[in-house]
Amino acid sequence: MVKFSFKEDYKMLGHNFEPWQTTNFTVNGEFWINKNTFLKQDTLINNRGQKYTSKTAYNNEILLFLDYGDAELLPLTTDLYFEKIINTARYSPIFVLNYFIKKEIDTKIVTLKENIIYSLKIGKYLTKLSINKKTNLVDKISYLSYDELYGDVTTSYIYSEYVTDEFLTYPTSIEIENINGKIVENVTVLATEIISDDFKLLEKPEDYKLTERKEESKPEIKVTKYNENIHFIDLIHTDDRVMIVEIDDFVLVAEAPINSKNGELIIAEVKKIAPLKPIKYFVFGHHHPHYLGGLRAFVYQDATILCTDISKNYVEYIANAPHTISPDNLQLNPKKIKTQIILDSLVLGKNKEMKIYFMGEKSAHTKDYLIYYFPKDKLLFQDDLCWIPREGPITKARNRQVGLYNIIKELNLEVDTIIQSWPVTNHKLKTIFPFTDLEESVLME
Repeated sequence: MVKFSFKEDYKMLGHNFEPWQTTNFTVNGEFWINKNTFLKQDTLINNRGQKYTSKTAYNNEILLFLDYGDAELLPLTTDLYFEKIINTARYSPIFVLNYFIKKEIDTKIVTLKENIIYSLKIGKYLTKLSINKKTNLVDKISYLSYDELYGDVTTSYIYSEYVTDEFLTYPTSIEIENINGKIVENVTVLATEIISDDFKLLEKPEDYKLTERKEESKPEIKVTKYNENIHFIDLIHTDDRVMIVEIDDFVLVAEAPINSKNGELIIAEVKKIAPLKPIKYFVFGHHHPHYLGGLRAFVYQDATILCTDISKNYVEYIANAPHTISPDNLQLNPKKIKTQIILDSLVLGKNKEMKIYFMGEKSAHTKDYLIYYFPKDKLLFQDDLCWIPREGPITKARNRQVGLYNIIKELNLEVDTIIQSWPVTNHKLKTIFPFTDLEESVLME
């Protein structure tokens, strides 16, 4: 068995300040490999200097995985099992190459001018391995997977700077292209050492077994009529609240969490609330998945997507992304996205006004933040800026709450009630509360 030491830059998309911004980590570790075994241990360091360790062990069709910060092995599904096998290619092509050799009878081959491309399904993942015809070395491994927000996603591992020592040849530089090249990471292999094949990193539990894929939580919704033109739909299974506004002869929908399925679920309820009015607009308070994840369903309905110029390209990417692996309505019947940019504000409605304000960086959360205001109702709806305890005394305001309070004062908005989109039930927070609660938290010494 060969032991390698490595370092890598690891990037993760998350709830960041602007679209495609990543949270970056430094990782150092070792991996051990032969044709039947892959072991890895690494330490991840975040931007606060906190350290977390993970361990991976694959041997004889057994996969053990201890995730960062966990004390117990992660229960593994069949899908995750095969995904982890492919992900060994992040550090070395050897293990996946040997998997292809074992499954040679199932492998498709295409010969190009400079490369030979081998294709094989590893589990449900279509995986391609490219051999350079001049060097006979692996120069790329890629696989196709499905992401409910980004659709069909290709992840690629690109190998370069091969070195040869007395016992093997291996790449010292590996570039990782995630989400069709939107996110790029790098692994550098630093040193090698021959060790005994008896080395173990994790012990297999006596009750070890792969579990079946977890069933998706059953959709559960609650519809509440706020007044004659405003309804709220609580999606209990995602912990989100969606706002439906009847404006003149059309409907506006604010927020749609996670994926197209939830968007379609919301649309079905809208058609019950206002069956004779078209959905003219879909708007999201900011670019995180709990607010825009279902927007493709509204593109399919020919709704105009209201957004800022900060998130416009991101919205278009999501709307135009192929979803061939798990088709939604927009994939089956493509339509062109329509967008309208909100600069400072947008006023909708003749009889009963709705105003959308651009708050942006003042939210202390994202660069593209929007809030919604109804002057006659003295009502303000926003995504996730307030952390008012459901029980017990009000606590001192965090930066997001201060930002919301300041924008309300800056815009001279008369607000009696604030309603929040997330979270509906978790975290023990109020999501419908008087403005005085916000004011008390901000003015607290």
